[in-house]
Amino acid sequence: MRIIVISSVRPEPTSGGQIVLHRHLVNQPGIEWKYLDVQPDPWTTSGITCRIVERLAKTRLHFFANDLSAWRDGRWRDGLLPKPVLDDIPTAVLTVAQGEACGTARRFAQKHNLPLVTFFHDWWPDMVSVHSPFHQLLGKYFCELYQQSTLALCVSEAMRAMLGPHPNAQVLYPIPAKVDKPSPSPIEQNQFRVLYFGNLYDYGPMLADALNVLKTHAHVRLEVRGGNPQWPQAFRQEMQRQRLWYDHASGVELEDWLVSANAFLVPMVFEPAMRRRMETSFPSKMLEMSQFFKPLVIWGPEYCSAVQWARTGNRALCVTDPNPTALRQALEQLATNPGEQERLAAAAREAAQTDFNPDKIQAQFMQALRSVVKNAN
Repeated sequence: MRIIVISSVRPEPTSGGQIVLHRHLVNQPGIEWKYLDVQPDPWTTSGITCRIVERLAKTRLHFFANDLSAWRDGRWRDGLLPKPVLDDIPTAVLTVAQGEACGTARRFAQKHNLPLVTFFHDWWPDMVSVHSPFHQLLGKYFCELYQQSTLALCVSEAMRAMLGPHPNAQVLYPIPAKVDKPSPSPIEQNQFRVLYFGNLYDYGPMLADALNVLKTHAHVRLEVRGGNPQWPQAFRQEMQRQRLWYDHASGVELEDWLVSANAFLVPMVFEPAMRRRMETSFPSKMLEMSQFFKPLVIWGPEYCSAVQWARTGNRALCVTDPNPTALRQALEQLATNPGEQERLAAAAREAAQTDFNPDKIQAQFMQALRSVVKNAN
């Protein structure tokens, strides 16, 4: 299969959606893929417009820059993309429903009569700072992209349900990395170590609250790893000094740290304004954490996708009270209950071998691609 990637999210071994695309596409037998990255001539109308938007985006006028980007919907790329190769190799266009390029991908696929495969990882219109009319426009484009996709890969059941009926919409969890299955190896037997790694932008405030109520605890230790949290400088220094916050890491350093966990924390925001995002997105870090066969502790509202997943089969400890004291009490109880720790560890192991199995997720992705290109070519 030949996959033409036109997306604001690049297939790169970094984080989030980038690494999901990278794992699905790079070095995968049976896939020939190419990422189309185009830039307008700097002295054309499109080039000048792009520079203006980029500069405005870095100022207090960023709302207007985002308004303009929403209105253009990536049209400046349309005339710059090369024509697809016409041969016997089954071909599809792949994009992620985020940023400008997904609009470009939609029009490119239509123009060249190619199937369009779209990942719906987040409710993108709710993530962009635009004025109200342009928020409605983004919502319109988002739903049109879903309806016009030959294959819609939704990150959760709630995402698929909220987007509505579709002839070929599937739930595909974000593919985790494969890891060597470690045995439990806590650093200090007298401490119950709960670890979190990942996004410290959306989840930074609630994690700061959790760190504050646990930072002096004698037996429960919460450690957080991630880049550039928006915390007061004094608090950052305090957490760094107590080795409760570590900067971003990858590879062996990250895996060695994760192996030392007794449990993992999966936060999801309680703020009402974030409700649709929490309902429809699915925390990719939960899949990564499950690969280590340790208990999963989900701290989030009842309606969030992670809690809804865990309620089926009681597969994680769910704390649905936003008060960090409730989280502390739940962790204290778990720390003193070896039987429950074993049960939750077994649940994480089962999830890693079934729902969150990277080989099964990749096999589902490949089967869906084959079906799309077979029917279209």
